Amino acid sequence: MKKNFKAFVTMATAAALVVASAFTSFAREGWVDVKSRWYYYDEAGNPVTSQWVEYNGDLYWVNEIGEMAVQSWVKYNDSWYWVNAQGAMVTNSWIPIVNEWYYVGEDGKMLANTWFEYNKQKYYLTEDGSAARGVVEIDGNLHYFDRTNGNLL
Repeated sequence: MKKNFKAFVTMATAAALVVASAFTSFAREGWVDVKSRWYYYDEAGNPVTSQWVEYNGDLYWVNEIGEMAVQSWVKYNDSWYWVNAQGAMVTNSWIPIVNEWYYVGEDGKMLANTWFEYNKQKYYLTEDGSAARGVVEIDGNLHYFDRTNGNLL
């Protein structure tokens, strides 16, 4: 009986070691696709959440559950950033969204409440970041902006 018990304990210990080693071999690092949604794991295999991840020279936002943001605005440190359909932060670009135009600068931040020059045209980006269009009062002065593309006329 004692011999059987020792054999059982030895086999159980061996089985536990095999299972433990299998789990450590499943530790992931980098991007993992789960049902067409991407998650990032650090070197220790821990999921990364609520931060920018640098990968191949681009920045990607992973939200509070660790999922990569795609084709959306990301609010970070009181600023807004746009990530494209591949999840990478967009810089120095116009962003067209539902009949409005927004601009993100070199650092990726959406410009707002500011004048902006692009291709020798002047624009005003409003409080919500959209390009002013039509007649707009700015600092007590009326300005007229093209109703289609928003450049100052």
